[in-house]
Amino acid sequence: MKRNFNFHIDKRTKIFTALTIILFLSGAVLLFFLYTGGFLSAWFTSLVLAITALMVLSVPRKVVVLDNTLEIQCISDISEIEIADIASVKVIDKRQLRWSIPLFAALGFFGYYGKFLNLREFDIISIYASEWNNFVEITDVYDSRTYISCREAEELIAAIEQAQKTIAHQIEQDNKSNKESLTMHSYWE
Repeated sequence: MKRNFNFHIDKRTKIFTALTIILFLSGAVLLFFLYTGGFLSAWFTSLVLAITALMVLSVPRKVVVLDNTLEIQCISDISEIEIADIASVKVIDKRQLRWSIPLFAALGFFGYYGKFLNLREFDIISIYASEWNNFVEITDVYDSRTYISCREAEELIAAIEQAQKTIAHQIEQDNKSNKESLTMHSYWE
């Protein structure tokens, strides 16, 4: 089973992305004219280009539910969560993430993604969102929480639950076959 859920960029994210690009470009141009191409303007431009490249490479593209894993695919990275390790999946309201501040994250530049500090529970969380809305909270057995923005939230939850049922059924079948083989083995001894 393979299900794809694409991230959709909303109007607010597009505006923040445009403002960030304009801010970076105007800062580089301003420093270039103030210091006439000196060390400071070259350093700032190189730093802005490096940060922008890192941010662009980390933009989330889609969520893929496979048989055994949930993949969050970014442009250059894939974050995986084992389906068997998922303890709970639920839709949450964006107000619950109001107290989250970025630690190593992007805010509005093609989305909201990275590591955030949740001040309400004083916990580090991962967010992969292209819009600050339609959040799905995924909690694993290690109490690590990941938040994904998905317009098809109910379908994502249903796909994860279906994958969990399939894994549970396979484990049950494996346990039955192991018990039968142990019974046959003890019978012949």
